[in-house]
Amino acid sequence: MESPIVTLTTDWDDREFFLAMVKGRLSTLIPDVRIFDLSHRQVWNDTLTTANIIRFGCMSFPEGSVHIVDIGFDQSQADGRNNTELQRSILALYKKHYFISSSLKLLELAFEEPCETAVCLPLPEGTASCTFVAHSQYCEVAKRILSGEPVDQMGEPLGAMTRRDYLRALFDGDHLESRVINIDSYGNANLNVTFEEFESVRAGRHFRVELLWHNGMNERCEAITSISRHYSDVRLGELLLTVSSTGHLQLAMNRDSAAKMIGLSCSSRCVFYFR
Repeated sequence: MESPIVTLTTDWDDREFFLAMVKGRLSTLIPDVRIFDLSHRQVWNDTLTTANIIRFGCMSFPEGSVHIVDIGFDQSQADGRNNTELQRSILALYKKHYFISSSLKLLELAFEEPCETAVCLPLPEGTASCTFVAHSQYCEVAKRILSGEPVDQMGEPLGAMTRRDYLRALFDGDHLESRVINIDSYGNANLNVTFEEFESVRAGRHFRVELLWHNGMNERCEAITSISRHYSDVRLGELLLTVSSTGHLQLAMNRDSAAKMIGLSCSSRCVFYFR
């Protein structure tokens, strides 16, 4: 039997002691655990980036993995005790993966389908222990999960989660409106439509997407009418449309930053026209 897996996605500074404390406690409670750092120093209000880590990072691990996502928390999940807002965390079972999260909204944004079970975890005993729940509570919850305890016995039922469609493209007969959901370190902009979805809507038709971009002081409108298999399929400094490693369409530039040249950011609009 393979060792259990716990992943960490947080807003902690990995130069601080927080990460070491959590890894140490996990290793103490679950001696054979394998711990994977997915991402740290996440920004609490950059929900699209974190949602993509959950969708494409966490879900790449084997079923049964436990994912700790500690990035801010929702005011709606707070519980006032002595006029102090205390964090209520979420435990969810989704496609046979376990998520312990400080933010319900992140899970609602990342999950594309209803989750099997979701509960609101009880507050840790003592106000002081609520300041670092990843250490005081999440590690113990991970141990209980990996020991086989059912999710619905660990907290109060959450009920139906809200469906958040920020990551979904809008399909119409003659056009497709997509949004940028992620910009990687190379300046490639990943769109919220997969190649399979695009081909289904396209239905063999020609397509065209027009992009306005800047070259020094000059502005230039460039149209893309095909999907490239590789960045080198076009000339240096030329825009292209390709398919990313996640299967989503991607706007890129050979040896340069498409996001910088076109002025793209998360949620930027991109429209495809069919004929």
